[in-house]
Amino acid sequence: MREESWHQARLIPTSGINGADEQERRATSALLAVMSSVREFGRVLTQPLGAPAGQLETFIEVPFYLGERRLYPDGLLRSRRGQKEWTALVEVKTGVNALDAEQLEAYLDIAREQGFDAVITISNEIPAVAGLHPTTVDKRKLKRVALHHWSWSMVLAEAVLQKEHRASPIPTRPGFSVS
Repeated sequence: MREESWHQARLIPTSGINGADEQERRATSALLAVMSSVREFGRVLTQPLGAPAGQLETFIEVPFYLGERRLYPDGLLRSRRGQKEWTALVEVKTGVNALDAEQLEAYLDIAREQGFDAVITISNEIPAVAGLHPTTVDKRKLKRVALHHWSWSMVLAEAVLQKEHRASPIPTRPGFSVS
């Protein structure tokens, strides 16, 4: 699928407000838009996954073909710096919706075919052991593509940390003060 047809993530998405699919679409778009707009926030989430420190590009519902099937991962992240490029597909679940192993394996196959680095899932599921994924997938699919998971509570915690500890004070010139 050509990149021109990809839709950039928006902070205020235009999709409807009914149902779980639309809720996931809005959540994905808003989160990815903030990740690309607030560089430090996007960086703190993607750096541990191997992304370079470049500008983060974010897209929603990027269409791909897997055999005859047309699939739409919820999002796509791409970071470039110099010659290094890192790309990940994103699958989002909200509320009590659970991740689906078959869907994740299809996205791992797409990522492998496209030469992408990772698939990231975001949901309210919390793995039993830190660092493990809450959904069991065929381990053979993880030879070339990494599978990462962020819980919504972890994303929220990082957002609060960014707000509280990395917010810039009002800049002043030497010799001037703000009262």
